Amino acid sequence: MRRPWRSLKKNGELSRCVGPSPILKIILDTCILKLATLPNPINPSALIVELFLAGDLEAWASPAMIEEYQEVLAGTPELLQRILSELELCYPLTELAVIRHKPDNRFLGSALAVSAEFIITVNTARGHFDRLHYQSVSVLTPGAFVNLPGMRKLVQKRYGGY
Repeated sequence: MRRPWRSLKKNGELSRCVGPSPILKIILDTCILKLATLPNPINPSALIVELFLAGDLEAWASPAMIEEYQEVLAGTPELLQRILSELELCYPLTELAVIRHKPDNRFLGSALAVSAEFIITVNTARGHFDRLHYQSVSVLTPGAFVNLPGMRKLVQKRYGGY
């Protein structure tokens, strides 16, 4: 989410401008949300979803992604509702055909549309998210994401470690 800032124009008038967000923009592949529902004391997917729901990460989704989230999380309606209430909605203007597994293109399209820093997924096999980068968007597994130096600091600060 971009934060509005005020600045002075040369004539002394106040103007609104947009400052950079200190929060990472992410795209959560549906598999991450499903993995977050699994009971496991060391679950990086659950930690990522927790950080997002706490406001420490900014997750974006398109209407097509939200439909997929609703199908996969139908068995956990409370979690689904919490996720949907916190997501930032985006409407990519182009349909991509970069990834062989066609449904994955909607996640990439959203990531590029909002200039997300990361797509978080476990689907890194050939034909899915099989590159480390798509333009300026990095693809990471949940474990790799929570082990980024900035994320480790955030987890340490919020939870005392991971």
